[in-house]
Amino acid sequence: MKDARKLLVALLALVAAGALAACGGSGGETGETAVIVSGDFTPVSDAPVGYSEVSGEADIERFEGGSTTVSLSVSGLKPKTAYLAHLHTGGCDQADPGGPHFQFEKGGSEEPPNEIHLRFTSDAAGEGKARVSTDRDVPAGEAGSVVIHTAEDEPHHEMAAFVHEGEDHGAGGGGHPHSEKIACAELEGAATGDGEATAGVESEVPTIEVRDGEPVGGVQTLEFSAGEEIRFRVSSDEAEEIHVHGYDIAKDVPAGGTIEFDFPAELEGIYEAELEGQGVQIAELRINP
Repeated sequence: MKDARKLLVALLALVAAGALAACGGSGGETGETAVIVSGDFTPVSDAPVGYSEVSGEADIERFEGGSTTVSLSVSGLKPKTAYLAHLHTGGCDQADPGGPHFQFEKGGSEEPPNEIHLRFTSDAAGEGKARVSTDRDVPAGEAGSVVIHTAEDEPHHEMAAFVHEGEDHGAGGGGHPHSEKIACAELEGAATGDGEATAGVESEVPTIEVRDGEPVGGVQTLEFSAGEEIRFRVSSDEAEEIHVHGYDIAKDVPAGGTIEFDFPAELEGIYEAELEGQGVQIAELRINP
C-alpha cells in the first residue's frame, strides 16, 4: 500500500511539472531567453471623443528560438467594446501615428500571418488585454510601435500561424475603412520617409554585431557608472555563448539571433565580454566610480 501511495504521489508530481512547463513562456519554448522591448500607450492627437484617458503598455518579446510574441494591456477604453491593434514600423510622433504596418514580406498581404494583428474586447471597466505569438522573427529595429484602433464592423481574418490570446478572437480584422486610431505605444523608434529609423529610447541600447566569429568594427568599449544598469545587445550570425568576465554572466545567442544583457553595475573596473567558445573578445566594459 505504501509503495502504491508513493507511485501515486510521483505521478501527480510529474503531471504538475508538465503543466508548469506548458504554461511557461508563450511564444517560446520553455527555458528560452527572451529579449523584451516595452512602450507606454498614449492617446493619438486626433483620437475619437472619449479616449483621452487611454493608458497601458505594449511589449514585444523575441525568443532565442526565432519566435516573437506581441502583447498589450490597456485601460481607459469604452466598456465591452471590440478593438483591433497592429504592429507598425514607425513611431508615435509621425503625422500618421505608427506609419506603415509591419510586414514579414514587405508589399505582401495586409492580413495575418504576414502582419501582426491583436484583437480583443474590453471588459466592463474598459480594460483589455491581448497577446499574439508567431514562430517568425521580427527583426530588431522594425517594431516601431503598436497602435490600437476601433474595430466595429470590420471582418474577421484568419490568424493562421499565430497563437492568439484575447477575450474576443472574432472581433476586428485587417481592413481599416471603418476604424479610427485611438492610442499608440512606441517601441523602437520612428521610421523616416526614406525607410531609415531614427533612434528612440530602446534603439539607444548598444548592439555588438558578430560576424564570422569577430565583432564588426572591432572590440567595442562600453562605459557605465557604478550603480547604473549595464545594458547591451549582441547579435551573431553563428550560435555562441557570450560571457561577461568578472560578473561571470553568460548567455547563449542563437545563429542569426540577438540577446540582451541587463544587470546592475555593482563591480567597478574593466571587464571583458567575449565569445566563450572561440575565446574572442567583443567588448570592453568600463565601470567608472
